[in-house]
Amino acid sequence: MKTAVITGGNSGIGKATATALAKKGYKIIIHGRDVEKTKKAAEEIKNKSGNNNVEYISADVSTLKGMKALVDDIKQKTTKIDTLVLSTGVILPKQIITEDGLEMGFAVQYMSRFALVQLLMPELKSGHAKIVMVGAPLLKGATIFFDDIALKNNFTMMKALAQEMFANHLFVQEFAKRNPGNDIVINIAHVGIAKTGIMRETNFFLRAMVSLFGKSPEAAAGNFVFLASDDNTNFSGYFLTKPGKPGVKEKVQHDPAIAERLWNKSLALINPHL
Repeated sequence: MKTAVITGGNSGIGKATATALAKKGYKIIIHGRDVEKTKKAAEEIKNKSGNNNVEYISADVSTLKGMKALVDDIKQKTTKIDTLVLSTGVILPKQIITEDGLEMGFAVQYMSRFALVQLLMPELKSGHAKIVMVGAPLLKGATIFFDDIALKNNFTMMKALAQEMFANHLFVQEFAKRNPGNDIVINIAHVGIAKTGIMRETNFFLRAMVSLFGKSPEAAAGNFVFLASDDNTNFSGYFLTKPGKPGVKEKVQHDPAIAERLWNKSLALINPHL
């Protein structure tokens, strides 16, 4: 039996992807921050899929301590990961600095993903895993603020989002370069406008736009289910640019020096704590 781990799996795209994979017969391990919400989601996935092999883990991945706790709990539940879906996400209009000195959006949407992949490498290698990143196209002017990565002196919501998404694209690029041969593959896909809770902290206009024009999570999850489970996903380091169209993809290619610098910076951030 194949095992899929889905972070942010108690709602939205993560939950929809977990349900689809459960229907395909995967053992499912979902993660969420809220214990009761995540437990309820696991039961709903069981009921919708008819697959009782669904487990849940609760952890706060806005902190390095929480990231490590999540990894430890995953290792207690499996020694092999065939699919890792990284769908944790948050959009914050105001600056929040975590106990580790990181901007919260950066911690949740990028650093937790980077940390999980690094710390779960034995399990990912055992499963010849497919790593799937929920993402979006780069915003105009996206950059990594290496001298102020927490944006303590330079925060706007759009700068934070741009940095977080650029970081994920660079991560996919660098991981694919460091793991040639496609024994473990990693790809990122555009989520599009979907009716999930990621906009809950934003203003009324943005929430209304999602409500009017967003797809259901189930409709938006197609590319992620494809990347997570299809035998044809024997490629790595790509961005699926069109929601619902798995055949449309482009190689992630940004400045390799920036990608390597971010990788090393990220390792330096997590190593003292993990």
